[in-house]
Amino acid sequence: MERTNSVTTKNTLNIKKPSASRIALVASNTPEAFRKLCRDYWTWHFDESLSAAVQLLLSTELGWETMSQLTTPPVGEVISPLGYALAHEDKKVHDAALQVLDATVHIPAGTAYIGEECAPLEMDGFEIGVYPVTNAQYQRFVQDTGHTPPQDWTDDSYPANRGDHPVVWVTCEDAEAYARYVNGRLPTFSEWQYAVRGADDRLFPWGYEIDKPRCNTAELGAGTTTPVVSFRDGISPFGCYDMVGNVWEWTATTYDDEGNFRVACGGAWYYNHDYSTCTSYDFFSNGYAEFVIGFRIAR
Repeated sequence: MERTNSVTTKNTLNIKKPSASRIALVASNTPEAFRKLCRDYWTWHFDESLSAAVQLLLSTELGWETMSQLTTPPVGEVISPLGYALAHEDKKVHDAALQVLDATVHIPAGTAYIGEECAPLEMDGFEIGVYPVTNAQYQRFVQDTGHTPPQDWTDDSYPANRGDHPVVWVTCEDAEAYARYVNGRLPTFSEWQYAVRGADDRLFPWGYEIDKPRCNTAELGAGTTTPVVSFRDGISPFGCYDMVGNVWEWTATTYDDEGNFRVACGGAWYYNHDYSTCTSYDFFSNGYAEFVIGFRIAR
């Protein structure tokens, strides 16, 4: 089930249109033109609060006409327009991209089906990040707080054009520090399961079968992380992106009675589909960091 937005979005990152068409639509500055822009170009989460940010991004030259096609493995390096926006010299463009990545969705109260046993559990409502936390978001946190950056960064900066890739090499303690910075927390294991599965026992966010690449796992052939906005066809029933594959995601749930280990969910790019499902989890010590572990926030 795909989340319904007020603007219809396209389910591909491959757009073959002349830039003049986009520029003409931007210049016309009408509601109809904006809807067409979003229909033709915008593959990300959209709600009305993002309208100004989206309009600014679509009016900026960010490689909109040359976005990479992600449906034919191996994909090679992937850079999205949002990645270019986060590296843009205009701070307004950069901040507009951050606003898009900061989006959350409300998960209503309901029945979740937990684990491979699909045990029903009544859940309260909560908010969760549409995307895993990205390098650019984490850099803002590092700059504002002086927190130690991840070990794969150089001079407090993430790799070029990877602002919209999930941050990695963060411990559970780092993730919790970031969550406090944005007045949030880590999701519990049950909340994460509910957000990825919705109100049924599906194996993947989109259903029960693999019919085409819908997430970044070993089968995709990327060999590294991909932008968190890459897989519109892989969103969860509540509209969350990248909940399987790309990176494991820390949760607030402890694995052991002493609280020294935390559960992480969803698999990663390094693993195949067998280990990247709605029910996939592993556990790591609170102070452990690795190249395939990230997180998303909840409230």
